[in-house]
Order: sequence, then C-alpha cells, then structure tokens
Amino acid sequence: MIDAKHVIQVLLVLYEKNIDFTPYIIDLCNGEQYSSWFLNLNPKGDVPVLQDGVFVIPNSPEIISYVDTKYRGEEHPVLKPYNPYSLQYDQMMVFERAFSRVPVGTLSLGSLIHDDLKLVPKAPFIGPVRQSCLKNNDKVMELLRSSLSDLNSQNVALKQKLEIQMRRKDLVSTRSEFQRVLDAVRNTLLFVEQELSKQREHSDWWLTGEQFTVADVSLCLLLQRLHQLGFENYYWTNDKLPRVEQYFQRCRLRGSYVKLMPSSNFDILREMWSMTPTNYKLGATAGFLGMAMFAAFAHK
Repeated sequence: MIDAKHVIQVLLVLYEKNIDFTPYIIDLCNGEQYSSWFLNLNPKGDVPVLQDGVFVIPNSPEIISYVDTKYRGEEHPVLKPYNPYSLQYDQMMVFERAFSRVPVGTLSLGSLIHDDLKLVPKAPFIGPVRQSCLKNNDKVMELLRSSLSDLNSQNVALKQKLEIQMRRKDLVSTRSEFQRVLDAVRNTLLFVEQELSKQREHSDWWLTGEQFTVADVSLCLLLQRLHQLGFENYYWTNDKLPRVEQYFQRCRLRGSYVKLMPSSNFDILREMWSMTPTNYKLGATAGFLGMAMFAAFAHK
C-alpha cells in the first residue's frame, strides 16, 4: 500500500509557513517514482522531493528543516521555535520521534483487512478504493522487484524499501500480529494524553507551549489518518482520550489543515494537475491516493 503521509506532512508545513510553491503530481500507483528519470533525481525513489533552484532536497525531514530555516519572519511562522539546547526543544523532538515511529502504513493496510474492528472509515478509504489499496500494496512490491532487476540489484535503498513492504505485509497477515500494531499506536496516544493533561491551566496550548511546532504537524496528521481510517471510536471518543479528542478538534480549525481536508482534495489535485508539466505526467492519474509532490518553489 502506498502511503503519502510524508507528502501531506510537507504540504501542511508549506501551508503553515505561507510559502508559495508549485506542486507536481508523480504517479505513485503506476510506479513513476521508480522510473529512471525520477531515480536520477532521488535514487531512493521517495516522495516528496523539493527543488529550489539548483538545490534538490529528497525527503520530508530535510525538506521541513530546509524551509523552516530559510523562510522566517512575520509571514513565515517558525516551526522549530526553541533554542536547540532548551528543555522545550528536547520535548518537541521527543514527540516528533515518537510520532515518526508510528507504523501508519501498516496500520492503514491492516485496517482494510481486519473487519472485526468495525471501523467507520471516511474518504478516501471507502468503497472500491479499499480493494484498490490492497491490490496496490502487491503492485508496489512487484514494481520494486522490477526496478531492482533493471538496476542489477545495486540500489540499497530500494532493497530496504522492498524489505519494509514485505515486513508490513507480514505484520497485518494475522490478527494477533496486527494487534501489536494497534497497541503501539494506543500507547503513543496515551503518552500524548498524559502530556496534555499537564497543561490544565493552558487549554489553548499545543504540545510544547503556545506555538504550533513540527511536533504538532506530525500529531495532527496522525490523528487525521486515524480519523480517515475510522479509528476515532477505537481510540479516543466517548471519553477514552478526551484531551486528544479536544486537541484534534483544534487542529481541524487551522487554516493549513482546512486546505488538506478531503472535501477540498479534488480542487487541490485539479490545480496540481493543471500545473504539472506534460513531460512529468507520463500517463499519471489524478486519484489522490496516488498523489505525490515534486515541488518547485515559486519565489515571492
């Protein structure tokens, strides 16, 4: 199953920082990220990739650090606002590392397989799209094998990616194995609930204080994915995790978040598609499960 969480994370950061950029679509479902032209740009075959003039930044953590460092000031809110040697900075990075370890792709794939969870999924994880996601997971593994064959198996990054895909499939193959994934996510959310409970006198604070940081970006997107998959009843509603639920409701009111809501995805993709150069399209489809971003800055 192709997971676009890093793409969405970068988009949210760009929206949060009010940066002008031009997004391009890469056809993930048909494996364009493993084509020779894209591997020349990024040998790991990962999306998103950001191009700023002669600079090519190949993964979401580096993209986020790059734009947060370069774009600062009144128009561009800083997402890493603390002194690197401060307690708040350490706390922010603890959260960030915890959220980065959540196996979102595995969770998404397993939610499509194990019906006993009785989830209430939202778009895009509804109807025939669910079966398409399952088929795409197998397709991605075949594309990786094919790309490795074409490259005479020299690309270490693609080998690791194939191993991750195979491990992911193993983790969701049985209900008992998948329960370990579900419990790991619950433990992460319990940690968040406990930390938020320490802010009783500051109901308008985010994870580490008054400012919205990269840790908040990651948590908002994690909760949004869980919501789309239909896990809110499983994890936080009905007073299971009230502070997490309240936090998510605040996230959904942010302007940057609204731009990523499913109701606006069609318009976003239509705009992205219209800006994608012909030589990048290569038969790509504009279904947003196959969305990726190859972003070139449009400087102010």
